[in-house]
Amino acid sequence: MATPIPINHAQFCFEEVLSATGGTARGPAWEQVTGVVTDSRAVQPGNLFVALRGERFDAHAFAAQAADAGATAVLVDAGTSLPEHVSAVEVDDTLVALGNLARAHRDAWGGEVIGITGSVGKTTTRDLAASALRYAGRRVLATTGNLNNRIGVPMTLFGLDDSVDTAVIEMGTSEPGEIAQLARIARPDVAIVTGASLAHTEGLGSVEAVADEKVSLLHALPAEAIAIANGDDGPVKKRASIVPARRKLFYGKAAGNDVRVLDWEVDANGTKARYQVRGQAVELEMGLVGEGAALNVGGVLALAFGLGLPLEEAARGIVAVEPGPGRMRPMAGLGGRLLIDDTYNANPASVELALSTARAIAERRQAPLVVILGDMKELGAQSQAAHRRVGELVVESDAFLFVGCGEAMHDAIDTANPRGIDTLWFEEAAECGEIADRLPLDAVVLVKGSRSMEMERVLAPLREEAAP
Repeated sequence: MATPIPINHAQFCFEEVLSATGGTARGPAWEQVTGVVTDSRAVQPGNLFVALRGERFDAHAFAAQAADAGATAVLVDAGTSLPEHVSAVEVDDTLVALGNLARAHRDAWGGEVIGITGSVGKTTTRDLAASALRYAGRRVLATTGNLNNRIGVPMTLFGLDDSVDTAVIEMGTSEPGEIAQLARIARPDVAIVTGASLAHTEGLGSVEAVADEKVSLLHALPAEAIAIANGDDGPVKKRASIVPARRKLFYGKAAGNDVRVLDWEVDANGTKARYQVRGQAVELEMGLVGEGAALNVGGVLALAFGLGLPLEEAARGIVAVEPGPGRMRPMAGLGGRLLIDDTYNANPASVELALSTARAIAERRQAPLVVILGDMKELGAQSQAAHRRVGELVVESDAFLFVGCGEAMHDAIDTANPRGIDTLWFEEAAECGEIADRLPLDAVVLVKGSRSMEMERVLAPLREEAAP
């Protein structure tokens, strides 16, 4: 489900809108707008309505309706036919203009922006960073849900006002150059790259291309900024080492990182982890589960250190964060089973981390491990090899049973089955959920897949409250 765009009260005078967008005015004169909206159904009196085009919609058809609903002005592509009573600003591309307007608002605000991207863990890192900064005394606005694209980032930035001194902005990508465009809009003062892996390679082509795309966020930083990156990720570290920012901080498990994850211990209640932050010891017991969470925390400790914030206060914020829906969230299942809901999304790196965590929990509970995986999407030419590798990882996890859902996951099943793992395969997640009686009691059950696979449908029949 798409994340609702938050209401904003960003103010622009007539000259500011024209200057930021390079637009041309048409229709009746106006002086000021308050609040930027992209949905004609959400228009309030005084708003600026921005008409965007997408693959399945064209909001230009609703521009006149937005004006009649009270929008002071509408931002439209040049040549749009509108009634004479509608005040409009015509531009070459409304999506580009939206970003330019958001950048102008960000510049006028003048606070500090933290940009976060990566193939794995960027949303969790965002939530951890926002909480750590709040506990350290910052007044924070953070990206919500999946508003990390060329619409979501500008609409988040319009929420910046005098009540906020720090923005934590998540940035996603599906094509080359998107991160650079988002960085140009948000103009971050600090940036974190959590890693690069086979994710969105359908649009980017290779892991190296993904690393180039992610690290473009660090290249956008000014010289006085702070660049933070996963030092265990070879392609990312290589590229991050040469960005213009003079202050570079690396985090990870390996020796030599500025923030080092020394060890961690995981169970269904959370994760205990120990860190060295430039020689300072930090120990945490957090509600988040697994190795991935421990690594994400390392990035946030690097952020706190780089900003000169008290690590003790930042740590309090970190431990206050609980797993979000579909993000390594444990829940009780029928028959004494422990379900691990990691259904929000999937790529090879996140699957590997999830398997490592699920195996550790199963070993700690002395319980069998059941792995239920749906297809990993948007991998392009890498898909078959990536799914076969997942089959190998499932074998290495010593799973009792491997259940695959989706056409691509059949390659993983074909890889795992000859190596001694019991397997089942279903065409889609709805069928996959009809297996409660076939799973061992007291098992640890990991459920994961790409968002479009809707793997949450597997969980409902297995949950404890599903019993009559």
